[in-house]
Amino acid sequence: MNIVVFAGGVSRERPVSYVSGREVALALERNGHTVTVVDPALGADGVISNVQSMGESIPPLPEGNALPRYLEALQLPVVQQADIVFVALHGRYGEDGTVQALLEIAGIPYTGSGVSSSAAAMDKVLSRQIFDGVGIPQPPWCSVTAQDAEDPQRLEHLRTIYGNDLVVKPSDEGSSFGITIVRDGDTAALQQAIRFAAQFSETVLVERYIPGRELTVAIVEGLDPLPVVEIVPKNGFYDYEHKYQKGKTEYLCPAPLEETAVQTLQRLAQQAHQALGCEVFSRVDFRMDEQGVFFCLEVNTIPGLTPLSLLPKAAAAAGISFEQLCQILIERSIERFRRRFDGSRS
Repeated sequence: MNIVVFAGGVSRERPVSYVSGREVALALERNGHTVTVVDPALGADGVISNVQSMGESIPPLPEGNALPRYLEALQLPVVQQADIVFVALHGRYGEDGTVQALLEIAGIPYTGSGVSSSAAAMDKVLSRQIFDGVGIPQPPWCSVTAQDAEDPQRLEHLRTIYGNDLVVKPSDEGSSFGITIVRDGDTAALQQAIRFAAQFSETVLVERYIPGRELTVAIVEGLDPLPVVEIVPKNGFYDYEHKYQKGKTEYLCPAPLEETAVQTLQRLAQQAHQALGCEVFSRVDFRMDEQGVFFCLEVNTIPGLTPLSLLPKAAAAAGISFEQLCQILIERSIERFRRRFDGSRS
């Protein structure tokens, strides 16, 4: 097949996307496909000539609105003639439904979830509302804005209702950008955390901090839920540094859990995946408290595919190589496209 990998993009996760794109492209080449990597944020100049060196240096972004450049990239002959686009873009304009909508308008098959489910998963407040509606357990939460940080009564209300230990995060960012854990009912720290998160997103999520263990479950449709991964940062919490710097985090896969707990966690992950209408694959993140109760945090529709990423680790624990995983995602996505859009492309 002729496959185009979209990598890079305009979000703060651009460097991570370059590494994910490189790994995917090389794996698909090893599978015998003809692969071209395109950074849609660079428009007509987006074809990456040296895939092996991707991630070593990241091309600067041009100034101005990125969407016209995305449209330029879609007009590239290599994209127009692709059998499928493997979307390895993370964050805004990549994971939020934007590029999915553009590809659907162009009639080009792409990997993963569709427009609405991508948008819902990226918006943590919207996904939490959906989880509430179907009974998926999650930490007590609410949404606030930057204005709430300047209201002492509102800050005191948050502390009283949701507890002295809180997690404050932007509603629509990934890779732990903008997250603060506020401890011991520190109102000044809560104010600063909301101000900080509001720099990344107009809407800010405030939730009760759940002490305990961090776990994640990958879903690949057509396969049994993959083994649970436990994430153990060496210090602090699982922030950007701990996600992407080797040696900063220990990963236990399969996670040391009782079989009944594993089954419960996998069932909840399937429910979260389905509640948002996700397709082909996703990764669902959880906290488990000291009493063994699970709390769903979020669904990632384009989880990382770097050497340190969690989906490849879970697949490897199930005996699925990275090459096999990429091939499965391609095949499932083509099946999805044919089911939904058969006849839409000449």
